[in-house]
Amino acid sequence: MRHILQIVFSDFRRLTSSVVAIVVLLGLCVVPCLYAWFNIFSNWDPYEPESTGRIKVAVASDDKGAELLGVKINVGEKIQDALAANDSIGWVMVKSGKQAEKGVRAGDYYAALIVPEDFSQNVMSFTAGELKHPKLKYLENEKLNAIAPKITGKAKSAVQEEVDQAFIETLAKYVSEAAVAADNAGLEPGAVFADLAERMDDLDRDLGQCSAVITSAAQLSDAASDLIKVSDGLIGSAKDSLSSEKELADQAEIKAPDKTENKSASKSVENASSAIAGDLAKIRSDVAAASKDMDAWNSFAGEKLKKEKDAVDKIRAKTDSVAANLRKLGLTVLAEKFESVSGKLAAISGKLGSMEKATEETWPEIKAAAEDLVKELDEAKEEAGSIKAEVSADIDKKVNKAVDDANNAISNVSDSLGDAYGDLSALSGALGEAQASLGHLRSGLDGTAETIGTMRQGLSALSMMFNAIADSDALDDVNALLTSDPEKIADFISQPVGMKTETIYPVANYGSAMAPFYTVLAQWVGALLAAVLISSKVRRKQGLGKLKLYESFFGRYRLFLFIGLAQALIVSLGDLLYAGIQCEHPGLFVLAACVNGICFTMINYALVFALDNIGLGLGVIVLVMQVAGAGGTYPVEVLPPVFRVLNPAMPFKYAMDAMKECVCGMYGDTYVKSIAVLGAFTLIAMAFGLLLYYPALRLNRMIAISMKKSDVMLG
Repeated sequence: MRHILQIVFSDFRRLTSSVVAIVVLLGLCVVPCLYAWFNIFSNWDPYEPESTGRIKVAVASDDKGAELLGVKINVGEKIQDALAANDSIGWVMVKSGKQAEKGVRAGDYYAALIVPEDFSQNVMSFTAGELKHPKLKYLENEKLNAIAPKITGKAKSAVQEEVDQAFIETLAKYVSEAAVAADNAGLEPGAVFADLAERMDDLDRDLGQCSAVITSAAQLSDAASDLIKVSDGLIGSAKDSLSSEKELADQAEIKAPDKTENKSASKSVENASSAIAGDLAKIRSDVAAASKDMDAWNSFAGEKLKKEKDAVDKIRAKTDSVAANLRKLGLTVLAEKFESVSGKLAAISGKLGSMEKATEETWPEIKAAAEDLVKELDEAKEEAGSIKAEVSADIDKKVNKAVDDANNAISNVSDSLGDAYGDLSALSGALGEAQASLGHLRSGLDGTAETIGTMRQGLSALSMMFNAIADSDALDDVNALLTSDPEKIADFISQPVGMKTETIYPVANYGSAMAPFYTVLAQWVGALLAAVLISSKVRRKQGLGKLKLYESFFGRYRLFLFIGLAQALIVSLGDLLYAGIQCEHPGLFVLAACVNGICFTMINYALVFALDNIGLGLGVIVLVMQVAGAGGTYPVEVLPPVFRVLNPAMPFKYAMDAMKECVCGMYGDTYVKSIAVLGAFTLIAMAFGLLLYYPALRLNRMIAISMKKSDVMLG
């Protein structure tokens, strides 16, 4: 502790022994405070009429006016007159829109409000049955200043609200005066609404009769449409049947054999007979060979028995086909011959299917059955072969005659079906056109009926509403109100809803609201300047002997602490007494400034003590980050994500929160919490400076040597 006091006294003697040092010390205490005061004054009332009234905005009217009931109306002139009496903006009346636009582009005016030439006509367009939205032309020069467009934009919105209010007020006044005129003419609102309700009822009855007629016509249309559908369905069925029969007839005509193709019908029968006999002979040979011994039979049964049965079935199918064709041609005798062969083949197939491999015990029985089967195959073969001898030349004549008769019949049927199909197609087309016409008629009737139904519902609702209004006492009250004071009614309708604004923690002016930010900023800048101009290291030539690290740290910090407290007292008292800011708790405001001074000087001193030149750079970086992200000018919520994340770790936030509580009013323990967080920042910075000094010592020396070598930078 003794060495710390020795450092303090030594620093005081050295500073007071030099005039320059005293001047620099005074500058460190006062200059940052001037920064705060000047900014507070410049932002004292930037949005009040005394300030905004100096912002020039041109106003020009090219409005040619309009005429209503013989009265000349020029809304543009009314707007100019209204703005001339408004001192919230420095309105400058110019002759034309072109002149106003030129002045904005040249930078003579921050903005311009131009009334177009058809503005009055559009305002009164509703009197001619049209609705045209009148539009004002607004120009602004955003290059001149970043804030000015926000101020002039607010004025633009105010002008638009005034025009809308004037328009509504005019309409309301017109309605009220019309009610007065009707009352003077002896018109009773109740009788008028009752008469309207009666007329709605009469019109509803007439529409009901029209709806009944339309419903009857629609029913007749449906009946005719159903009849046509039934007829068209019958015709369609007949057409389908004729189409199928015609197709069959055409196919039959195509497939019908020519006489030249049937000259060898007898030959075909002979060939069929020979083929059947030949196939049976082969099967008979296979069965006879297999029946000689048991081994041969078992081999036959395992490999060929099923195949032989299938072959017999195919021969039988062929025989049946030939028999059927012969019967169609009227050759009954030959057909019966083939049918007889088919019967024998059926029996042979059945026996082949029942046979199986033989054993020693069953072989005699199977051998006998096989020999019987050979005999039956011989009989069937001989019968099939004998048919050939009974075929005569008369077969060809009978076949040719049958072919001629069939071809003639098919041709006649095809022609008749073709004529009938054409007649039905023509009739179906005519019915289709009639059906389409009835469909259009029905659609139109439905649409008309629906429209009439909707109209009747509306008329019924209107009648009920008019009757209710006519019998209501409220109608008399409304009429009395409309006819009593048109000016009062117009004013109420133009502003039907008022808004009562209650300010929580009111601030007298913008300068007072910004005082916490600029005061905190000035204190940080003062602490940073002290770290730049005053060495954080205690030199050995001061004759203090070997010092411990904490003695050197706290011994020199006392000087920084003195400067920080001096800055805090000067800037806070200057805010209160010189700038005259609003402050609900002046004593706590000064206390908060002193805590800020201790915290900020400790942070900047610790950075420079531990990191030397690097610490100075970090102090500047922390300053820049806090100016942008602490929420002093813009809400934190509108800042980029990186600042929203870092905001809770910024000392500025808590320093400003403590001062805002003093300026605007306290809420809970916000002030105490903010002071406590600043104290925590102070302790963290103290630990940082002491713990990082030796680890960073070598790096600091290397950087200092490198800077000296440049012969430009201070090392």
